[in-house]
Amino acid sequence: MIRIRLHQGNRPLLAGLVAGLAAGLLANTTLAGAALAQEIRAGEYLAARIAGADGDLANAAAYYDAVLAVDPDNRELLSTASLFFLADGQVERAIELSERLVGQQDPNGTAGMLAASGAVKRGDYARATAYARDVPSSGLNRLVAPMVLAWTLVGEGKTDEAAEALGQLAATAQYAPFLLYMTALIERFNGDTDAAEQAFRAALEYGAGARQIEAYGNFLESQGRAADAIAIYEGFLSAQNSEVIAQALARASEGTRPEPMITSVADGLAEVFHSVASSLSQENASNPARNFARMAEYLRPDFDATRMVLAAAMEREESWESAVGVLRQIAAGSVYSWEARMKIALNLSRLDRMDESVALLRELAAERPESTTALTTLGDVLRNDGKFAEAADAYSRAIDRIGEVQPNHWALFYTRGTTYERSDQWDKAEADFLYALELQPEQPFVLNYLGYSWIELGRNVEEATQMIVRAVEQQPTAGFIVDSLGWGLYKLGDFEEAARQLERAVQLSPGDPTINDHLGDAYWKVGRKREATFQWRHAIDLGAEPEDVPIIENKIANGLDD
Repeated sequence: MIRIRLHQGNRPLLAGLVAGLAAGLLANTTLAGAALAQEIRAGEYLAARIAGADGDLANAAAYYDAVLAVDPDNRELLSTASLFFLADGQVERAIELSERLVGQQDPNGTAGMLAASGAVKRGDYARATAYARDVPSSGLNRLVAPMVLAWTLVGEGKTDEAAEALGQLAATAQYAPFLLYMTALIERFNGDTDAAEQAFRAALEYGAGARQIEAYGNFLESQGRAADAIAIYEGFLSAQNSEVIAQALARASEGTRPEPMITSVADGLAEVFHSVASSLSQENASNPARNFARMAEYLRPDFDATRMVLAAAMEREESWESAVGVLRQIAAGSVYSWEARMKIALNLSRLDRMDESVALLRELAAERPESTTALTTLGDVLRNDGKFAEAADAYSRAIDRIGEVQPNHWALFYTRGTTYERSDQWDKAEADFLYALELQPEQPFVLNYLGYSWIELGRNVEEATQMIVRAVEQQPTAGFIVDSLGWGLYKLGDFEEAARQLERAVQLSPGDPTINDHLGDAYWKVGRKREATFQWRHAIDLGAEPEDVPIIENKIANGLDD
C-alpha cells in the first residue's frame, strides 16, 4: 500500500490532490454551491484520514478542522478532531471542540474530561463538576471519572460529596491503589493530616511506585518528620533504583523541606491524569497514555513526571523526534533532568544523529564521574553503530568506575568481550568471557558466545559443545543457541545429530540466514544435497552477510566435496 507522509508545508497541494480524487466519489455533482462544499469536505476528510493513519497528528488535526469549517455541527468530526488536537498537544483547541460536544453523544467520555479540565484551569469548579458528571461510567471511565469528579467537588468545597464520588472506586478491587492515593492527596490538600497519613500508609501495602513514595515522603517532610521520610526513601531504594527518590533522600538528609506536591485543584486533577497515563504506559497502551499525559501537562505545565510518561509513549510509537522535543522541555534543574538527557541521547542515536548522541553521553559521563550508566549506554550506542573498538573503550572506562566487582557485573564484561571479539581482539575477548563465567558460571549467553567462538576458531571444540549443551538446557527455545549446538556437533563430525539440531534451530528462528547456511552444510554431509542447495539459496535470500555470499555461492556451485 502506498503511504503518503503529510507535512505542514505541502498541505494545500495535497489537499487539492485529494480533493481531486474525492471528486470521483461525488457522482452527479457540480462545482457550485453545496456541491463544491461537499467536494472540499470530502477532500479534506480523506486527507485527514490519511494523515491520521500515518501518525501525522498535526496535519490530521488541521484537516479535520478544515472539514469542521464546512460541517461545524458534525458530532463524529468534533470528537475525532478533538482527539487529534489533544494527541498533538493542542489541548486548548481540543477543549474548545469538546465543549461543543458536552451533552451530546460522547461514548468515550474524553470530551467531558477535556471540558472539565478547561473549566478547572479557569477556576470554574461548578461548571467542571457539571462536565465531570456528564462522563459516561464505562470502560476506563469507571476508574477515571470518579477521580475527576472528586477533584472538581473539592474545588467547590464539597468535601463530603468528593469522598462519596471517590468511594465509587471501592467496588472494584484493582482500583484500590488509585482510591487510596487520591484519598491521601485530597485529605492532605484539605488539611486533614491524620486521614492523609492513614491513606498513604494503606497505599504502601499495594506496592506503591516511585511517585507514591515521593508523595508520602513529601508529606512526612512537610510535617517535620524527615527521619521517617528518609526511612521510606531508603526502603524503596533498597529494592530498586530511582533518580527521583535518590534526590528526595538527599534533600531530606540535608533537612530542606520541599514544597507540597499538590497546591491547587488543577494540580490534583493533573495527578489523576498522570497516574492513569503512567499505569497505561506500563501496559504498553501508548495512545491513551499519551492523551492522558497531554491533559496532565495542560493542567500543570511544569509537570516533568508527566513529560517522562509522554516521551515514553512516543518512543513506543517510534516517534523519536517528538520524544526528544518533549524531553528537551525538562529544565536542567529538574530531578528528571539526568534521566531525560539519557533518553535524549538514546533517541538521537535512533535518529542516526550519532555525533550528537555520543557528545551528550560523554558530557553526562563527565558530569557524574562515579556513575557507570552514561558510559555503558555510550558503549551500547557505539556497539549498535558498529564502532566496536570505541565501544570497548567506553565499557572499559565504565569497568574502571565499578570498584568492587560483584556477580551482577558479568553482563558488562560479557558485553565488552563481544566488542573485543568484533574488533579482532580475541585474547581480550576470551579473557572477558572467562571472567564473566567466573562471576556467573552457568550464564547461558556467555556459555554460548564463548563456546561458538571456540568452535569457529577450531579450539576446545568438545568442551565448547558441552558448554553450549548447558546453555541449551537453560534456553531451549533460543534458535541461535540451538544453532551453536548443531554447529558444534557438525565440527565434531556428528552430522546426523547436527542436522537434527539445526532443523530445530531453523524452526525456532526461520529468518536467520546463518542457521539456514549451517543446515545446508549438514544436509550436504548426510547426502541430502538437493535440500542443502535449497538451504544455501535461502540463506542468501534471507540476507546473508555480504562477505558470506561468495562463499555460499561457491557451495551452491561446487558443494562441499573435497
